[in-house]
Amino acid sequence: MAELRRLLIAPTRLPTSGSVLVLEGDERHYLRRVLRLRPGDHLAVVDGQGHSWSAQLMEGGEQLDLHQPLDQPLETASAPRPRLGLAVVGVRRGMDDVMRMACELGIDCIQPLSSQWRTPQAEDRPDRWHTILKEAVEQCERLWMPELLSTVEAKDWWSMPAEGSLKALATTRQPDSVRFDDWLACEQAALDHGNIPELWIAIGPEAGWTATEQDDAQRNGWTPLEMGRTILRTSTAAVAAATLLSHWRFRLPRDNESAPA
Repeated sequence: MAELRRLLIAPTRLPTSGSVLVLEGDERHYLRRVLRLRPGDHLAVVDGQGHSWSAQLMEGGEQLDLHQPLDQPLETASAPRPRLGLAVVGVRRGMDDVMRMACELGIDCIQPLSSQWRTPQAEDRPDRWHTILKEAVEQCERLWMPELLSTVEAKDWWSMPAEGSLKALATTRQPDSVRFDDWLACEQAALDHGNIPELWIAIGPEAGWTATEQDDAQRNGWTPLEMGRTILRTSTAAVAAATLLSHWRFRLPRDNESAPA
């Protein structure tokens, strides 16, 4: 489809009858003041659940007219598989960038963590992060909105991913850690057969994981993983991990590409 500016609308707000969508104040401001759209201009509406519709800004700038029925979207895409998850211990500065870039890179689920050596002033702003993810979805033109989970303690998180998921623990100075690509190669058979629902990587705090956290993680099936020879800041490591995961999935057979409905 031709390139159109995008607006993410929650599925519950899409019109179940008729074609008119009433815009909220922040959406009107975004379309008129940020994107500089005028009545009659066209845009795409996405629901964050794999669908998009073309639409037109109506006279007055307070409503959109959807061009397709709700059950006949212009574009649709299956949820990417396996789901890519990024668990990251909060930092004082930089979490906004982590959220934005993780979304742009294709991460499907983001789990903020708290740990023993987490910075006391670490950010925990889920409302702001949700807004950042929404804006990133619109900007990068993905059809699926990443899931943002509530912050949990790392010690509670180790056992929470879906059964059968692949789980990697980013570490440094760990003698039994493996390289990222070697780890994926060892699990490739299961990945090829579609037996892996999710693939997770956990990024620790600036001071690293405690010995207890690493032991607990490994007892719950997390594999110690090294991402390179240098020591990375938490925010850098999170973006690097998202890039590696995204690149790996991009090279898989493209069974879930978006296509006209």
